[in-house]
Amino acid sequence: MTEQREDRRVSRRTIAKGAAWAIPAVPLVVATPAYATSAGGPNGVITNACKQPGASCQNQYGFVKGYTFLVTINNPTAINLYVYPTVDGTLDPFFAVTSSVPFAYSTARLYTGGAIGTPLPAALLVPAGGSVQIIVNAGTNSNSANTDAVGRLVMAWGHTVVQGADPDHPYTPAPPTNPPGEGWFTMPFSFASTPPCTNCQP
Repeated sequence: MTEQREDRRVSRRTIAKGAAWAIPAVPLVVATPAYATSAGGPNGVITNACKQPGASCQNQYGFVKGYTFLVTINNPTAINLYVYPTVDGTLDPFFAVTSSVPFAYSTARLYTGGAIGTPLPAALLVPAGGSVQIIVNAGTNSNSANTDAVGRLVMAWGHTVVQGADPDHPYTPAPPTNPPGEGWFTMPFSFASTPPCTNCQP
């Protein structure tokens, strides 16, 4: 009986000694930003262009005299994102034109199944791994001639519906600075000619 009690004492002392030197496991908590800039952003391509003579498409679509572009915006990331395609004084899209006839971003609509759709919201969702097509109207004070169109379209994007609320994007410097700051993406284009639009579209 004495030996059994002594074994228990030794066993308890050994355990206590081991516990004194043990390092407690503490969970490591690392703050992760809501949206990592390393995830990347959208890209886009302007596939076609045409001229809008006069106000022939203004009543139906709100397109002013100038030019119309067909644009595909892609989201290669695994996170939903938004592009900001409206002119409202906040992160406005910007055309930088180097060809002979100047023009400025006016308005845009969805383009689905080969047809012009509804006007775009202030924040257009581009789903993860997906793409959207839009048709962009650019107005000009000059004659909308069948001429070349060369330049770039710059548009802001983020992970929030509210423009400018994405904490990862300072959006500075803004266009016309080239390249612009984090939160903008650029779509270059070069068309040798801009023939008349067909049913208001390229």
